[in-house]
Formats: sequence, structure tokens, C-alpha cells
Amino acid sequence: MAEATPGAERAAPSLFSQWRWWLPPALLSLVLTVIFRDPFAGDWDALDYTVLAVNGWEPSSMLLGRMLYIFTNRVAYLFTHALFGLPAEKAYLLFKFMVIAQAPLATTALWALARELSGSVRTATVAALMLALSPFYVVYGGQAMTEIPSILLMCVALTIHLRALRQRSMGKVLLGAALLGLGVNLREGVGLFGLWLVLAPFACGWRFKTRDLAWTAAACVVFFVAALGPFALWYGLDVDGYRGKWWGWVESSKMESALHPVALENFRPLFRWFLIASPLSLVLVPLAMFREWRERGFSPLFMLGAVGLFANLSLITHYSTVLNGRYLLTGLPGLVPLVADFLTRTLDPRGLAGRFKKEWTTTGDARRRGFVPAVVLVVVVGLWMGWRIYPEAWPTVQYHATWKDYRARLEQIPRENAVIIAGGQTVAVSFWRGVGAGRWDLIGTGGGWPGDERLVPVIQAHLAQGRRVFLDADPRLWATSGWQVSETRAVAALEKDFRFRRHTETIYEIRPPDDHAARDHPNLQSLLPENRRQ
Repeated sequence: MAEATPGAERAAPSLFSQWRWWLPPALLSLVLTVIFRDPFAGDWDALDYTVLAVNGWEPSSMLLGRMLYIFTNRVAYLFTHALFGLPAEKAYLLFKFMVIAQAPLATTALWALARELSGSVRTATVAALMLALSPFYVVYGGQAMTEIPSILLMCVALTIHLRALRQRSMGKVLLGAALLGLGVNLREGVGLFGLWLVLAPFACGWRFKTRDLAWTAAACVVFFVAALGPFALWYGLDVDGYRGKWWGWVESSKMESALHPVALENFRPLFRWFLIASPLSLVLVPLAMFREWRERGFSPLFMLGAVGLFANLSLITHYSTVLNGRYLLTGLPGLVPLVADFLTRTLDPRGLAGRFKKEWTTTGDARRRGFVPAVVLVVVVGLWMGWRIYPEAWPTVQYHATWKDYRARLEQIPRENAVIIAGGQTVAVSFWRGVGAGRWDLIGTGGGWPGDERLVPVIQAHLAQGRRVFLDADPRLWATSGWQVSETRAVAALEKDFRFRRHTETIYEIRPPDDHAARDHPNLQSLLPENRRQ
């Protein structure tokens, strides 16, 4: 099959006619995400999104609210609930498998984008394999999270926009900008690709003429309206007190940011996550950019690669990048097409001796001869990285299953008029309460912690109102290091102010100090880090 030339005027073959190229990486994505799917819903964000979608209350309070994701899931839940009677407590399965179904679609969308950028089905296939084998792509392809849907929508938007720029189709230019803006309502990191809307027209041959500048500005306006409009509307209407909850999230983020300050040394974990996300992208992108710039100049392939690199490196400005590597998926749709093109042209066995000569690197023959070595390299590196990293990630994935299993403990607590202090299982209590398994009140940890000095007064207030307060004293639920260890110390000090009645093996009911019938001793001092090390 002849390779197309990037930027060619002739129409590219249809996606369906080239199924032999994109179907293998798409199927690989599906198989991997099914095998390594999360035992429950996913990270704690997934539980939050699920509760919001089931109840239809509001978008998330986090940043711009993940509105497109939550409201899409809301519609899907209402449909399946009405048609098949899906219970709220099983809705997470629907949302998780919707993401699993989107993983091969996102891989295919990336293939289409890479083909549009490079004009090569071989480059596109190598790029799709690089994405499909990213450990973070595999892990979050099996969770009810927003990473995969955002990559899907972003790749579709960029492909439409790039094709429209080459065709000078103004309507499609605005459509691509609108879809890219909507992607911000799936994952805010998509907004970093807004830079593409400014620079891509000139990479595609547009000039600094009034008409070209006007359409570029119009695309940017459409992007910002689609990205910020839904949030601005919800914030302005203050539905269900959303504005106050949003500011509560802002304050919580400030607290976490103070505990994990942004510093130059954070580049170390950033590059570690980058290496895990795509080793070849991190190592080869400087060479790939140099080669592309020297041979084609300011091309769309170079442009999107630069935007993708900028997106990943700019994550250093947010403290969460130090804690979680999934954010490094943000720039991969821009990076892997560039690196894949570099690999397919550089790994031509006949041209390795003269790999810096233009004469052979710009031909389709080089790509054809370099395709198999590139595929072998990508697969070997991808499987090696997965083999090294997945055992490290496995304990976290297994911990998600404990949130699912914690419902068995909750069933032993009154469903009404009860307050629970559950430490590391705070997320599980919030989830099961949110989907209707109980109406417990909660003294949460982290952002929901009342403060070490206010813990006793808060418990006293609940008891004065006739509520029953329960503490899960399971040592596994209380931190022994890090910023939450102060919560463990505050809980261990409760024996000075209250009496306790054993309710289950690990759960105690907290009683007022004058309740002499409560004579059990939870031995909360055993929760302290120094006592658990002995």
C-alpha cells in the first residue's frame, strides 16, 4: 500500500478500508484492559463520579466538574435502569465497561490522527501500539475514570481540525475547536492542547492574512466557550449550592498543595512517570523533533509533538503530578505520532548506516523496511515496562477491592442515625451511602477531617443530638506516615474523652464518659506508628 504524503491534497482512504492496520492495536487495547480491569470502580475519583451520575445531583466539585463525563453516565444509567432495572449499587459496572469499550475506540482514533499527521499507515500503527501498551493506558482503560474518554474525544477533535485546516473548511475548523473544548469537560488537561488551535493553521500553510487570523481567533473563541461555558453556567446558577462546594474543593486543594509544594525536585517523579507512561517517547522525542524540524520544518507533526511535550512538562506546576502518574497520558496523543514516524523511518535496516541523510528517510520505502523493527521494538519495550511496573501497581489496584468488600462491615452498623469514623475506608462509606446502601453520617479523613482539635467537639455534638457514633479501629485503616498520621494520633487520644462499647471485631461504638455500661477497651494506642513498629 502506497504511503501518503503529509499534507497531501488528495483524500485519504477511508478508515474502514484500512482496518487491517488499526484493528490489531485496537484489539490489543481491548484485551489488555479487560485482563487488567479494576476489581471495583477505580481510583477514588471514580467512586465520586459514580455517585454523582447515579443521583444526578451535580457535576464534580473538582476544577471544571468533569461535566460531560458525569452527565453522559447519568443518561446511560437512567436508560439501563429503566430498561433493565440496573440497581444503583451496580452502576459502577456500567460506567467501567463503558470506558473499557472506549479503549479500542481511543486507540483507533489515535491511529487516525497519526495517519493524518504522517500520511503513513505504518507510522499510525506503530503510534497506536505505543499508546495501547502504555501501562497507564492499560490500567485506566479498566476503570470508571476520564482518561480514556478524554483521549478519544481529543484525538477525534484534533483529526477533524487538522483535516479542516488542510481543506480550508471553516465549518469543520470550528467543529474541531468545539469538540476539543468539550474535551476539557472530560479532563482539564485537554485544555493544554488549546495551543494547537493557535499554531496549527500556520503549520498547515495559512498566512498572517486578515481572513486566516479571523478564523483562527474564531476557533479559539469557540474552544473557550465549549470548555468554560458549562462550568460558568452551573457555577452562576449555583445549583444545589454548587458554588459553595466548589470553593470547598479549592480550599482543600490549597491544603494538599501546601503539603506537597511544587518544586524543581518534582521533576524527578515527573520524569519517572513520563518514563513509565511511554519510555520511547521520553527518550526519543528530542531526536524525533530535531529530525522533523530539519527535514520538514514547522510541520503539523512537529507542531503537535511540541504541544504534547509542553502539555506533559507543564504538569510540574500541579502537585498531583508528584503523586499520580496517570496525568502523563495527557501529552501522549501528541507525542507518539512524532516518535512513531521517527522510528519507522530510522529503523530501516538498509539505511541505518546513513540514518542522518535526507535521501532515504523521506521515502515510503524507508517506512516499509523500518515498520517491522519498529513494531518489535515498541512491543518489547512496552511489555518489559508493563512487566516491571504492574507488580508495583498491583497493591493499589487490590486496595480498590477493599472498598467494595467494606460494605459487609457497613451492613453490621445501623443504616440510620449513625455516624462512622472509618479512616482509610472513608471513600467506601461515601460511595455506599451515595448509592443508597445506608444513610450514615461520616467523619471523614483528608479533606473531610474536622481538624485534630475539633474531633472531640464534633463527636460530642453528634452524641448530644442522639446519633450513634462508630469507630473502625482496624489498624490497616489508619496512616503510620505522611501528612495523615496526625489523624491517627487524634483518634488514639479519644480514649481520654469517651467510653467504648465493642460492636464487631474492629468496630467500636463511642459513648459519653458517663455511660458506665460501656466498658470495652479498644486499645487505640496500638494505632500509633511507634507502637506498630515494635
